[in-house]
Amino acid sequence: MSQPGNLTVVPSTQPQAGGSSLVLPTEKTLLQSTKLALKTKKPVCFYFYIDSLKGKISIVSDGEDRVIFKNEDEHTSPILNTYKSDNCFIVVTENTIYIISSETQVR
Repeated sequence: MSQPGNLTVVPSTQPQAGGSSLVLPTEKTLLQSTKLALKTKKPVCFYFYIDSLKGKISIVSDGEDRVIFKNEDEHTSPILNTYKSDNCFIVVTENTIYIISSETQVR
């Protein structure tokens, strides 16, 4: 499926076919995150998703709290729960639900 900007979207059940492909979360992951969003009344956000595919973020401990961290200016509020769903983590923070790659480094 061709997308604007010459980006090819590859469903997550297919292998990634090159440097300009974007592997999407599975339908199961999207359904589970939607259920959590309705239950917790928090928005689902993909802000860190592409960076997680590129290995540019990590889950780090900040004292007693864990956060999704990209840099000093870009990180989440404390993580409350993390769920594994197929090729992704569904991360529930105090304010938002994030979907990130399950390949994200945890430090």
